[in-house]
Amino acid sequence: MMKTKLLTLLTLLWMSLAAGAQVIPDTLLFVFKLHGQTRRFEMSFEEKNDTVSLIWGIERKLKWLSGTYTMMPENVENGSSLSFLQPEDKNHVTLPAGETVYMIGRKAYRTLKTTGEMDYNRTTYRLLDTDDRALSLPLLHVKDTVENEEMWILDHPTLPLVWRMKDNPLEINWTAEEIRK
Repeated sequence: MMKTKLLTLLTLLWMSLAAGAQVIPDTLLFVFKLHGQTRRFEMSFEEKNDTVSLIWGIERKLKWLSGTYTMMPENVENGSSLSFLQPEDKNHVTLPAGETVYMIGRKAYRTLKTTGEMDYNRTTYRLLDTDDRALSLPLLHVKDTVENEEMWILDHPTLPLVWRMKDNPLEINWTAEEIRK
């Protein structure tokens, strides 16, 4: 039984490498800076039937708090604004149509890749560079044309994560990191 599972796992790994797929770790650490405070959330993204669920968790006062955000297939494909809904313990939220959380919609990603700009959060973002990398992938560095907010988006067609946010008008800035074990 164990041998079969191991063989299956190795076969799947080999197939993903052979197909040139980029592997994203199961769990990432998102470090938030807000009004001089730092919070570190563990986040994992799970996709099933084109629905993406974000499972988050944080240790606060020796207690583990957690919840989920769910993006339906329409959000994942056509999302056009980021949700900044504050996480609440044991809260399981299905985002309203058009909203994504910590990632941009796939259509916006394709538009950015094709034209060098995208509309998100009712503003236009222009591609500045692709100099930085995360998880062995380029980061698409964009800046909005009105308030100078900057985002670094993981260059991944199925999971274009907002890896870093800077100068957000709501002062909610973050950086994602790999968890070192």
